[in-house]
Amino acid sequence: MVFRNGVIVMDFNKARTFVEVVDRGGITAAASHLRRTQQAISMQINNLESDLGLSLLVRQGPNIVLTADGEELYQLFKEHLVVIEGRVQHLQTDKTKVSGVIRVGTWLELSVGYLPELIRGFSEIHPLVTFEIFIARDNGLEAMLTANKIDISYQLYVENQRIFKKTPALREILLPVVSREYITKYGLPKTVEDTLDMPLVDYHPGYSTYNPWIKKNRADLLSAAQNKPRFIEVSNNTVLKQLLLQGLGMGFLCKSTIQEELSSGKLIPLSFPNLNNSSWAEFDIVYKRKHSLGFVHQEFIKYALETRTALEIP
Repeated sequence: MVFRNGVIVMDFNKARTFVEVVDRGGITAAASHLRRTQQAISMQINNLESDLGLSLLVRQGPNIVLTADGEELYQLFKEHLVVIEGRVQHLQTDKTKVSGVIRVGTWLELSVGYLPELIRGFSEIHPLVTFEIFIARDNGLEAMLTANKIDISYQLYVENQRIFKKTPALREILLPVVSREYITKYGLPKTVEDTLDMPLVDYHPGYSTYNPWIKKNRADLLSAAQNKPRFIEVSNNTVLKQLLLQGLGMGFLCKSTIQEELSSGKLIPLSFPNLNNSSWAEFDIVYKRKHSLGFVHQEFIKYALETRTALEIP
């Protein structure tokens, strides 16, 4: 704890460590129980005493003896920590009473397919939690995280990994497809090399799905793929699908968004023997490293990671 404008700001971690040392009768036992080093425990006690300007305990070999100030603060810390920890435990047990707002930033594609199902499942556990959804691409999402306009985001790429922490949360299968109309007019390509001569409808260069697919299957063609002009560049998965349905070329689409078109034969996946005929996009859950997330936000992230296998696209 420290003083700010004459007010004591509590550091619960240091207070909890102090209580644990007293309860366990020494630093060694406390370190073992907390699964931390003795040096780390000693440093926290020293920092607490320095913050307060008080001597709290005297070390006598492996044992400790409380000073008068230490005894008084131990009783005070113990009382309040028990109340706080009990309340947290109650909230965690009675999840239906947990409330709060979770501000999520995401790509449009995830807001249509993946996110509604995730929120529906989470709301069955925490019915009082509400959501605000913000749509943007990676740069816009990072700007909103920086400005504290959102709490967490779903991103393909994280530019500033020093500030933001990321955890893989969802993998979307991407299929190279053309329309039935395109095949009727031009026929199917027979090799990966043939795709270099096909009109390509792709995302902007930073999010190209064609280049990684070429690199994975025919690395020797990567230079040619990178120099291949895009017939149409788009930034929206829904628009890209409509362009492909008009027979304007080949492109990569999330398998989860084209099940109906695949079943009806309106879109045909490209397939080449002995090659990996799909790619993928992996989205991370992203939030500030030094930002203390609330209980509901931690619960949401935990739920998202626990259910990612069930919700990720097969």
